[in-house]
Amino acid sequence: MIDTNILLDWLLDRDPRRTAMVEKLFAAATELHIPDVIIVELTFALEKFYDLPRDIVAGNVTKVLDEPLFNCNRNMFQRALGDYVQYPSLSFVDCCLMHYAELQNALPVWTFDKKLAARSSAKARLLK
Repeated sequence: MIDTNILLDWLLDRDPRRTAMVEKLFAAATELHIPDVIIVELTFALEKFYDLPRDIVAGNVTKVLDEPLFNCNRNMFQRALGDYVQYPSLSFVDCCLMHYAELQNALPVWTFDKKLAARSSAKARLLK
């Protein structure tokens, strides 16, 4: 299992020494698990800490999802990334929530968030 900083070093080459260590780990591994929360934190860090635009954030997350070495929730995150780029008023967490609920047959998502309900194609409903 790997954490967010491993992915950030791999994607951004923040420290050449650490990036080399990450590459060595990846070369030796047959599979590395990435929990959902790490992908969410990665997206948050790229957007908020590194101040990258959503399309660049999505490109970096797609690089993670496209790496066959990683065992992660590709289906949900690939779906969520499309909404994340298309709807700037929605957070990545909101986008994940909609697709998680859909994949788990747990719709609708009840919310007080008017933007989420408006952009969710009836997947989310306002609690009134």
